[in-house]
Amino acid sequence: MSHPGKILYPEAFKSKLILVHWEFENDLRSILEKSGHTGDFLGKYKQRLKLLDDMQKQCVLKNDWFENLRYANDIYCMKFNKSQKNIRILFAFVGNNCALLLSAFEEKDNKKMSQDSYRKHIPLAQKRLKEVIADD
Repeated sequence: MSHPGKILYPEAFKSKLILVHWEFENDLRSILEKSGHTGDFLGKYKQRLKLLDDMQKQCVLKNDWFENLRYANDIYCMKFNKSQKNIRILFAFVGNNCALLLSAFEEKDNKKMSQDSYRKHIPLAQKRLKEVIADD
């Protein structure tokens, strides 16, 4: 296993408080490269990362961009509702309010266990969080 890393894709973002799970950027790359909307997404992604970096857990005050998934044991969601893709990034806070980006997916529907639902991706994010915590 690896250790959490810095944000390198789709563009490096300097932060001491935001890290990524070693599989996260593969998730995001898979979504963006198939879509052809990497450029459109990048500006919105950087805005959200900056807000997350500045506000940590208080990021949820900007509820059109972030939410605490109450039913998911301290998993948070970064939302991109108005972009070409309905992308969701699941993350958690570890240690001294360090945000750890865990999983990215394109939400396409709300069917209970569809490939593109929260119910499928929350357990993946929780598994990745446990991998990081166990690795410490």
